[in-house]
Amino acid sequence: MKYLSLPMAFALLALPSISKAEQPDRGSQIYMQSRCFACHGQLGTGGFGPTLAGDRILAIKKFVIAQILIGRGKMPEFGSRLSDADVAAVAEYVRSNWGNHYGPVTPGDVASVRELMKKASDEAAKAESPEQQ
Repeated sequence: MKYLSLPMAFALLALPSISKAEQPDRGSQIYMQSRCFACHGQLGTGGFGPTLAGDRILAIKKFVIAQILIGRGKMPEFGSRLSDADVAAVAEYVRSNWGNHYGPVTPGDVASVRELMKKASDEAAKAESPEQQ
């Protein structure tokens, strides 16, 4: 096993630490890469899609997550394309920018909504096929 030399260790310690504020915002990156900006605007001001800036509906965390997962109207679904961590990052991004201050979203929150939606879908399927009851 090789060890770092003393000068190398001091050089590594001297590197500036990167704060969370200096790291690229993952939610912003996903928002741009997934082309959310094309409908909602780079500043959340809308256009083809609804305005996200200052939208009080974003306070409802489960609604935001479900909207991203399944889409609605002209909005495509992203549940099959994004991981729970990615959905959480973009949901937190839109809930925390452009005058919105609605707090964090975790991958666990997303997993919980996915499970809730699966249960609802399973129940709807049972209701549609009464011979299986």
